[in-house]
Amino acid sequence: MKGEVEKCVNCGFCESVCPTLPASGFRSTMGARGRVDLGKAFIAEMNNAGGSELKISDSFYSCLDCFACLQVCPAGVNAGKVSGIGREIAAIYGQHALEKPVARMIVETTMKFMNPLGVREKCAGWAKGLAFDSDSETLLYTGNMYQLMAYSSSLGKLKMRLGEKAADFMAGIISRHPAAARLSGMAVDRRMRRQMDAFLRDIYFLLASAGLKFNYLGVDEPYPGTFIYDLGYRDKFLEYGRRIISIFRYHNVRTIITVDPHTYDILNVQYRKYFSDFDFRVVHYLDYLRDVRFAGNGERVTLHEPCHFTLREGNYSGPSELVSGLAQLTFPERSGKRTMCCGGPDELLFGEISGKISEERFSQLKSTGAERIITACPICFANLRKDRTVIDISQFLVERLEAGAVPKSS
Repeated sequence: MKGEVEKCVNCGFCESVCPTLPASGFRSTMGARGRVDLGKAFIAEMNNAGGSELKISDSFYSCLDCFACLQVCPAGVNAGKVSGIGREIAAIYGQHALEKPVARMIVETTMKFMNPLGVREKCAGWAKGLAFDSDSETLLYTGNMYQLMAYSSSLGKLKMRLGEKAADFMAGIISRHPAAARLSGMAVDRRMRRQMDAFLRDIYFLLASAGLKFNYLGVDEPYPGTFIYDLGYRDKFLEYGRRIISIFRYHNVRTIITVDPHTYDILNVQYRKYFSDFDFRVVHYLDYLRDVRFAGNGERVTLHEPCHFTLREGNYSGPSELVSGLAQLTFPERSGKRTMCCGGPDELLFGEISGKISEERFSQLKSTGAERIITACPICFANLRKDRTVIDISQFLVERLEAGAVPKSS
């Protein structure tokens, strides 16, 4: 953290793009510069007293890790990285992590059930009746991400109704008794589940149209551990990641097809960083569709670019490349390296902030005058679906498949 915060020249450019600052009512510690300043103060206290009494929880845990601040900082400071290190320190010292019982609940439940809400078996329901190649070394890996949105959406609303204290009390109980998390399976947005299941089936159909054969682990498919890493529990992430790699090895996997930006990013970047034997090929499903025959039209659409594609390492541009060839693609004012987060990562911990951010981003997308808004991330879809004009890119592509479409090269 020290090396990152000491680069800061306190210019404030980062505050012009940080989505949590205005959404929090301009609380200084809830913005990018405030997080860096808090990091400086935290280091000073640790050096002088060997501990800290600073209330770092709300500041560091509310950071969306969108990395928008890094794109405009002349000194190259990443407040998202500062927040990540702050969460890691909080997890190690314990007393600060306990201020966010929901975070600890998610981690403990994931460690026990390999799913943040203990609903791994239910996450396989979308694939009922579909055929997979169990001998294939290519794995379709959903990581449970699309499926979890139906539960997190309902739980976010429930948390808002119960209030912070009651929700934290329940989360504290579940963190000590993770089996109780299975009750969360009763809190599900059924309409959202139908939509997410349909998107996953669209993805399956698109890959089949590309002539691809692949396996799927069904009820045995584990969550990749993204929350464990994002919430700063590094030791648990190392333990959990080793379990994930063992599962891939057991099923003779060589190529992993991911379907969302968060799983694509954590496998391609963090797993390769922390596990020297993570030698699997990681591909996003859109990369297999470049030779599939689609029919374009004159529909005017806009695309919400996911932070984990546009602002992270690699700058994956698969969604915009495919969509731009099939419709009139227009972008909102905040796009490219200045794209704005949907607010989704804050839904369970800071629901009010998340809601304000999603409303602002939805307004920006609607202002383009596009007929439809296309998302390429299940979290973004869940947060931005304010009306029926918001769709997932898989639905958009299936609509444009030519009859009997097969790869042009075949």
